[in-house]
Amino acid sequence: MVEQRAKENKKKKRRLLILLLLLLVALGSFFSFYFFRETPKVISGLPDVEQNLEKMTDEEMLKFMQTKVDKDNFTINLKHEIAVSKETNVAQIAVKNKPTNAYSIQVAYLLKEGNEQVYKSGLIPANRQLMEAKLAKDLSKGSHEVTIVYTIYDDEKEINQSTIDGVLYVS
Repeated sequence: MVEQRAKENKKKKRRLLILLLLLLVALGSFFSFYFFRETPKVISGLPDVEQNLEKMTDEEMLKFMQTKVDKDNFTINLKHEIAVSKETNVAQIAVKNKPTNAYSIQVAYLLKEGNEQVYKSGLIPANRQLMEAKLAKDLSKGSHEVTIVYTIYDDEKEINQSTIDGVLYVS
């Protein structure tokens, strides 16, 4: 019986030793993997970031941002109260397409009464202005309400149209 106990103790010690060795191997594998692994490489199809980069100055950034804004926004100066000479039938329209605009415009004036067109310009490119226009119809003295239609064109086609109310003062 003593021999049998001794054998059982040896078996228990072996099992404990094997279990301890397995635990050491597992811990060794974990630590070697954790501490000696390579950093993962991200494969995205993009080249590496350039090393010789400089940061934009605040002034350069503002200039860049302003050019982006100007391409998306459109500003024109347009009089909505217009003096017309009865003798010459010339209107002082003062349409200014600002140099910051990327598009050309066309302006038309329609009488509200009868929706009759009294003037239609050609294309007005950016950084150009149209100060006077000869009306297509003689108007009586007094005020005439008009709808001013301005159409915005890119290099190939019409891209937008807008209207505002105005008044022609014939004197």
